[in-house]
Amino acid sequence: MLAGHPRTGSDHRFVRSYRSFRERFQALTGLGLSHRGTAQDRPQRLRIPGRGDLPDLSYLAAGSPKGRQMLFIHGTPGTAHDWTPFLHKGTEGQYRLAVDRPGFGESGPGAPVVALGEQARAIAALLQRGEGPAVLVGSSYGGPVALRLAADHPGLVAGVLLVGAAGDPECEQTHLLQRLAAARPFRRLLPRALAHSNAELLALRRELQVLGEHMGRIQAPVMILQGLHDTLVPAENSAYLAGRLVGTARRRLVYVEQAGHFLHILFTDLVEEALRRVLADADVYAQQPEGAFNS
Repeated sequence: MLAGHPRTGSDHRFVRSYRSFRERFQALTGLGLSHRGTAQDRPQRLRIPGRGDLPDLSYLAAGSPKGRQMLFIHGTPGTAHDWTPFLHKGTEGQYRLAVDRPGFGESGPGAPVVALGEQARAIAALLQRGEGPAVLVGSSYGGPVALRLAADHPGLVAGVLLVGAAGDPECEQTHLLQRLAAARPFRRLLPRALAHSNAELLALRRELQVLGEHMGRIQAPVMILQGLHDTLVPAENSAYLAGRLVGTARRRLVYVEQAGHFLHILFTDLVEEALRRVLADADVYAQQPEGAFNS
């Protein structure tokens, strides 16, 4: 099911510029995006060692390890802690995991991993340890990582929720300052998270082009949640994704008025409700013969 197309806003240019500056500032600093919690609320920190060319992975976990797997994938930069509120509730009968993506937080490696396929392959090693296929939730850059997981490792994925997810290569633009920051003398001055984030973003246009060639293979149900005032991942991305996900068991596209990029942090109840719908779609999908649940 697809909702209507995004409406063209009539915001004053100053308002749009302010929103863009605010969201970029928040993405880099995290200011205004912190979660409140108590020591009792804190999820468990776990690790799996790397093997072969796969890096060590660190992740947060809540719920029963025998429960249904749900994996939350953060954007760039970011860490598993971005998903803390979702590890505090709704965990009965579920095993909720939030991973530090390769190159971020407490996960290895020390160098950036800019290929979506390599990000997905590393995280697949975590899913393989659980009970049955997982429902994936990916925000921003974590969205295309989730989609690449669903395309490359379909047996590990029961459903996907995309929250302000990048998708359209034509929406990706790089700036001169990004390229300057990637030069060795300047790259060494950046914190690890920012240097790795910049490397990912410089390669993202090419990686999304490759992802677009693989998205038709995704069969698990997908729901796209998109803020209409998102200045970091414009709403055009959601329409592109919906058009490419032609093989999914079910597609849902929901636009959120008066909302920006950080839906998973500022509108947690809304995201939790969307997640319940994805879980319901995944349950129906799992019970149907292959190819019998398309819409």
